[in-house]
Amino acid sequence: MVSRLKWYLEFYSLNVQSGFRHRRRTTDHIMRLHDIVTKSLANKHHVLAVFIDTKKVYYKVSKDVLLKRLKIGINGNMFSFIRSFLSNRSFQVRVGSSLSQIKYPANGIPQGIILSPVLFSILINDLPDGVRSRTALYADDFSFWESGSCIRQLNDLCQQSLTKVKK
Repeated sequence: MVSRLKWYLEFYSLNVQSGFRHRRRTTDHIMRLHDIVTKSLANKHHVLAVFIDTKKVYYKVSKDVLLKRLKIGINGNMFSFIRSFLSNRSFQVRVGSSLSQIKYPANGIPQGIILSPVLFSILINDLPDGVRSRTALYADDFSFWESGSCIRQLNDLCQQSLTKVKK
């Protein structure tokens, strides 16, 4: 299932991030940013970058939003399997010989499952959309940056991008 889903996303260029992809690394983004910084310094310009690391984001994923995004290109048996995978999940915690009550999470993607990172990447794939700045997306980390001679203008541009990301 994961192989087919990854193939589909790559074939139709539906995945803009580097996380969980073959031949993509964090160093890809680091090298891009390093290149910008080096060129900017050579031209006596500034670089302003914003780095966003989402915490506990797997627990906050809306299943309905994720399924809606999947429905755009994923259908048939694959969509049914993923919908079933995300539905009617439960968990229970054991401490010693004691068990907690069974809980039924309303949202979230199960952690530790090979399919979960791919589903998460589909969910956040549009995060860079509408952001004017140059962007980098890797797993649950997102960054964007601007370069130029006027730090005040760079601050304004980055603030505009941050506002769009927040929405």
